[in-house]
Amino acid sequence: MRPARQPLQMVVCDWNGTLFRDRLEETFFFGLCRRAVWRLFRRCNVIGLARLAMCGLRCFGHYLVARRRPRQVPYHIGRIMRHLNRDVLRGLSAEELAAYAARYARRIQPRLDRRLLDPLMAARAESQIMLGVLSSGCREGIVAALAETGAECDVVAANTFTMDADVTVAFKFALTDDKHEALAGMLAERNIPPGAVMFIGDSPQDEHCLCGVGYPVVSFFADDSRKQQLARDCGAFIPVDQAHFERHLREAMGPAAGNP
Repeated sequence: MRPARQPLQMVVCDWNGTLFRDRLEETFFFGLCRRAVWRLFRRCNVIGLARLAMCGLRCFGHYLVARRRPRQVPYHIGRIMRHLNRDVLRGLSAEELAAYAARYARRIQPRLDRRLLDPLMAARAESQIMLGVLSSGCREGIVAALAETGAECDVVAANTFTMDADVTVAFKFALTDDKHEALAGMLAERNIPPGAVMFIGDSPQDEHCLCGVGYPVVSFFADDSRKQQLARDCGAFIPVDQAHFERHLREAMGPAAGNP
């Protein structure tokens, strides 16, 4: 049962398929793969290029299956990350990673959904509501993209790289389909009741979060069939355009937004 609504205190957004058009973080990791290919090519490392080609074929196969079967996304992304950790990501310096994340953030700005971001930034600036991102995507890419946008976010909970000194060991794919537990921990830490929370998501992995807050919202990027399913199963609000979302957001904020 969905918790009783209270005046809005926090908005938590998914990233992929919600604030960002990509569904599976493909732009971030494909870019790292291209860098690895170019590095091996410059060194004329034929064996390394052949190994990377095999890695790419395996990863692309899992990627295609994940796009067709949304409920199996965590499994297939986990398999992809095992290959990438072994052949692409291990040994990447912190400096290289930061430089790549900054370039990535600039490149993807047109793919961010300003229909959500702009009203959320305005609401945060004029009231006391908090803004969080909860995603199984890459924290480094999310933080860089938001910083490039000028968006201020109170918390970003996502998967990240493990480091040994200043060198990457692996990308730790720990936050997958247990987002509801992560959301509960985020709210408990800040003493915010679920009924005072808006969660915005798009995928099967977001269902428990959407059903567990006072203000569930489906992203603009979600498929039409998914929108209807989440509206039916979770009572989620489906915005038609930015103005429609802004009205819903201000109604949730209540007196804090100057509403009666």
